[in-house]
Amino acid sequence: MNTLWGIRTSIRDWFEAIYRLCQAWLAKYPYIRVAYAILVWLSLIVFVLSLIFFRESRTMLVQYLWSLYVLLQFWFLCRSKTLRWKPIVLFVLAGVYVVIPITTLTLSGFHAVFGGKTSDTWSVAVLTPIFEEVWKLLPLAVYLLFSRRASALSLGDYTLIGAATGVGFQLMEELSRRWLNSGIIGRTFGYSTTLLGGETIHWDVFSLFPGRFEESLLPTLMTVGHPVHTAMIALACGAAYRLRMRTRMRRSIFAFPVLMLIWSILDHAAYNGQHKLPDWVFTVHGWTGDGYLTQPAFLLMLGAAIFADYRSLNRIRDRLPSLPGETVINPLTELWNTAYALLHDRGQFPSWIGFYRKRRELGFQLLYGNEEARGRDERIRERMMVLYRTLAGIAAIMLVAGLFAGLMDYYMGGDSTSCFACMFDSLQRWWDRLDWYEQGAIMLGALALSLLFVGFWPALGFALTVGGIAGSGHTIADYIRDPRKLLTPENALAVATGIVLSRIPFGRALRWAGKKGRDYVRKLLDKLGSRKPDADIPNKPPRHDGMDADKPVDEPNHNNKQDDEKGDKGDDEKAPVAGKSFNEVEIVDHRGNPLGEFDEIDLDNRIFYEDKTAKGLDRINPRTGQPAQTPQEFADKQIWKKTRVRIQNMLEKAASTRPTPNGSAEVPDLEEIKSIKDFVFRLDGDTPELRAAVENSLNQLRNEFPDYTFNVLFGGKP
Repeated sequence: MNTLWGIRTSIRDWFEAIYRLCQAWLAKYPYIRVAYAILVWLSLIVFVLSLIFFRESRTMLVQYLWSLYVLLQFWFLCRSKTLRWKPIVLFVLAGVYVVIPITTLTLSGFHAVFGGKTSDTWSVAVLTPIFEEVWKLLPLAVYLLFSRRASALSLGDYTLIGAATGVGFQLMEELSRRWLNSGIIGRTFGYSTTLLGGETIHWDVFSLFPGRFEESLLPTLMTVGHPVHTAMIALACGAAYRLRMRTRMRRSIFAFPVLMLIWSILDHAAYNGQHKLPDWVFTVHGWTGDGYLTQPAFLLMLGAAIFADYRSLNRIRDRLPSLPGETVINPLTELWNTAYALLHDRGQFPSWIGFYRKRRELGFQLLYGNEEARGRDERIRERMMVLYRTLAGIAAIMLVAGLFAGLMDYYMGGDSTSCFACMFDSLQRWWDRLDWYEQGAIMLGALALSLLFVGFWPALGFALTVGGIAGSGHTIADYIRDPRKLLTPENALAVATGIVLSRIPFGRALRWAGKKGRDYVRKLLDKLGSRKPDADIPNKPPRHDGMDADKPVDEPNHNNKQDDEKGDKGDDEKAPVAGKSFNEVEIVDHRGNPLGEFDEIDLDNRIFYEDKTAKGLDRINPRTGQPAQTPQEFADKQIWKKTRVRIQNMLEKAASTRPTPNGSAEVPDLEEIKSIKDFVFRLDGDTPELRAAVENSLNQLRNEFPDYTFNVLFGGKP
């Protein structure tokens, strides 16, 4: 066992070293990404053109869409899955580019050694089913051997991995049939139609797992597609692994996946060898339902597996976060909430999907994860808590909105639609009466409230949405009173544009900036246009903006006089230092010992700026083959730990501030900088690994200092 563990670890470390080296090359030579992007776009253009000029390309697209449809059915049914879509797609590709070549080479090698042809009955009906069903399990075996989270997979994950591999295998198998069956019958009735057997392969939108094989004229036996067979065997493997420690027959339990493998091979062999194999084979095949019972048996297994997965999660329900009103973790509630979000607020749909998946992943790691799998708990927990705060905040906001709407309906009475429209009219009239700084204060309040539940960018989007709804009350009320106005082309286009802007990143911010900037641009154009005729008007009227138009520009006004008076004040009345920026401000204790240094303090915007050098993290040590410092080690040391010590020293030990030899000559006092709550880190590096590591460290700071705000700028100064 130790030898197997050593081989496994060595192979995995070798591949990870290659991966890190490739990432270092990509960071060092960014034109590789550019070249890859150009290649991808050119390939897409060529593919689109091939759909127009080549029938085979259209055939390939049709089969790909059918295979995608089958995969989506499995994705929907495996409710207890924890894997993301990306690794599932990789398993599909493994079925295409790994399983099929290995199967082909195995069959060719076998016949090269023992003779015979691949068209022989014993090869088609015996050898091919055995090799295909066994080799389709290869991607699952490799994943279980090398993945760090293999011990924490749910039974739904096992099913989905097997189904994805089978989808990839069947994609190429059916595509080959479509390309080769180009005769008159295939072109007229479909590629799967035969002269005597009718339609033998069934692709139907309203069928569960379409692609099953069946003789249509006199159906006596059939076989389901490759995805169902492989998913059934993979699910049996997962169940045996899960039950190995809960039964006295620890070794005998592994006979269950072997039986499922034999069942799949028998279905496959009986269908391939119709009227050519001995009668006893079809007799045994009849005991299993002639292939018609395979799919129902698999569905029963899948239902039992999902029930077992959620039952296990409810055993540790107190260790997992639950949403308000959620007493039992169950797939029906999860499905309802995600479907509701998809239909009513697509912006929150990814949050629901991500939260439920992360919660299941954490639960199975707590239940079954080994030491390797438990090492990922912290990252999963952090991401899940971010999504949890988002959904909890949305639930609280919707609750308040519901109460408010109920009160408005109670006090206003009358027609519900009319009163609802009147409420938006009143809202805009009230909003328009406010000054700009009052509107800004309300939006800042909405931003501050949202930050209790979500991150900065979602909170900013919520604050801008509040301002946008309040400032568009008349328009919303108009549409409520007369929805037919939405049918006019110009209004429909405006609404569609608004929807698009609300779905893209920073879309609401762009719309708000355009609305505000329109007034300023109009005023600027008015000023530029009004200056041109001034030279031709000898006696132009005085301006009504509080200033004499004939006054020289350099004549001191009242404000300058006030500034001079402020400058002449004595030391007893210290002038404020707001609006200035100070570099390298050091804090010291009562003995004058240094406690830390702030790189830059912006009193105007009330921000601490900390500059960190992050270049060179991807340099590989030739002796160890690993970087001298990983991005996470850098972020934990330079951002999390140093900032935590800096804040603690400033609040608890510092007695005063003082300038440094290379910093500003004048510095703000300690009380002024204690009131600053915003930190901005400026890093000169920018890689995906660095971004992820820095975000982890910032989350640590946010948890320890909830009153402070921490953000980062990549690729900036030091």
